[in-house]
Amino acid sequence: MNNIGTKCGLQDIAAPVLEEMPTGSLRRGLFDAFEAERPSLACIEDSFKRLTSAKHDRDALRRFFASWSKTNNSAASVSGLSNRVTLLAKTELDSHNSEKLYETCSSLHRITDEDLGALGGTLHSDMFYNMATTVCGDDEWLLKANCLASAQEFKDWTDQRRLRDRDLTSGLLTTLVHEIYTHSEVEFIHPLFKDWLGRIMGVPVDRVRHVVAWVTVHTGGTESAHFGHAINAIKAFCDATGRKIDESSARELFCDYLRRKADVMRECSALLV
Repeated sequence: MNNIGTKCGLQDIAAPVLEEMPTGSLRRGLFDAFEAERPSLACIEDSFKRLTSAKHDRDALRRFFASWSKTNNSAASVSGLSNRVTLLAKTELDSHNSEKLYETCSSLHRITDEDLGALGGTLHSDMFYNMATTVCGDDEWLLKANCLASAQEFKDWTDQRRLRDRDLTSGLLTTLVHEIYTHSEVEFIHPLFKDWLGRIMGVPVDRVRHVVAWVTVHTGGTESAHFGHAINAIKAFCDATGRKIDESSARELFCDYLRRKADVMRECSALLV
């Protein structure tokens, strides 16, 4: 499965996972969004191909990794969304509904377990730090000045959906599309990064595996499993609240996510002269 990115695009990688979803508005909305946003997905693919085609200027790499990291760093806001659900559960008088809300939280926690080191492994933020710092040559990529405005806007938009929108389904749907997209991204970039680090960036062969660990740990079904937890979270939440997912609204949110991601990666790619 880790070689899939060399042969398939982001949409191709997402499709088999989406096909396993139960039929309904979420499945149709995601399929339609990935189809409608083919140009956005192609833009993202090109940005990673361009990154891994050469040894770029350090300043450009710092800005690329600082900005790209903003689009991936979701564990804190997913946890915050779970906090909001528990607050709702505490006000619920019906025991069945309360149980379903806590079930929603449990599913959200399963998405963030590994990221936050809750299973005893290395924090994923530390893995990303190691990868980015090795590629950039130092950790100046952490400076806020290196983050593109579009990347911060993307992060602010996803945080708004999860942490501030009054309708909690907005945050749950944002998490859903993030997980299926991220599954596609890591599978796509994994072979590209392994080749780039060793052949072009000069990372010793015995170090490549360690440097690329942030990508590797998310491949092989990790993110598609997280996507399954996101589906379960929405189902439990709707069971508890009686909410119905509006297919049109969900599709537009999914498209918006993919367009905003592409906007960031287009600017990241432009840095790579």
